[in-house]
Amino acid sequence: MNDISQVRAERFKVNEQKRHNFELKKLRSENNRTYEKETKRYEDMLGRMRKDYESKVSNLESELEQKLSGVRSKHEMRIQDENKRLDEELKNLKMAHQDQVAEVIESQNNELEGIQDSHKETLRTARENFIKEKAKWKNS
Repeated sequence: MNDISQVRAERFKVNEQKRHNFELKKLRSENNRTYEKETKRYEDMLGRMRKDYESKVSNLESELEQKLSGVRSKHEMRIQDENKRLDEELKNLKMAHQDQVAEVIESQNNELEGIQDSHKETLRTARENFIKEKAKWKNS
């Protein structure tokens, strides 16, 4: 009887190992399915988050580019206005300089005319005095 109970014990042991192995396989497959399901869910979530992030980044980039182009255009307009103002200022300064140069030339010409008139008057007076003195010497 010992042999029969040993055989039964062996069969029971084998059956229990098979049942245990079957349950382990079943648990592994369930765990693998759960793991894959969770992994897929979180990968999908991560993919959506990446898409949201990329769309937000691209929206921000486009918004910043628009702001930058607006600032550049305003800056360009201000530069153009400032260049026009500076050109006008330079033109006015050149005209003022030309007016001052013309005024100086005119005053110098007037001064030269005055000096020449004074010189002619001095020469005429000296000639008259010379003629008077010459006449005195001839009459004497």
